[in-house]
Amino acid sequence: MNNKTGITADDRIIIALDVNSFDKMKNIVDMLGDSVSFYKVGMELFYSAGSQAVTYLKEKGKHVFLDLKLHDIPNTVEHSIAAVARLGADLITVHAAGGREMMEAA
Repeated sequence: MNNKTGITADDRIIIALDVNSFDKMKNIVDMLGDSVSFYKVGMELFYSAGSQAVTYLKEKGKHVFLDLKLHDIPNTVEHSIAAVARLGADLITVHAAGGREMMEAA
């Protein structure tokens, strides 16, 4: 993506949205504009703003790294992954301590 400054967004750079509200996240995304194309939504933001954070980013044409470190029984993680994948997350983390069966279910 290009913006009026001529700076091109690089998908290898992921900006962490480590804030506790939708409004704070929106301010950061709006300020950075087209110079950033990939954002991380972690637990604090996701638990504070819910899926609205991911939906907003996807509507702005951004890539989303959903860093929730899912860790539970395999069936729960499988269904959780399906739910957040429907939001359009590009990357999702699972906690390896959950074991092979859980990671395969994811």
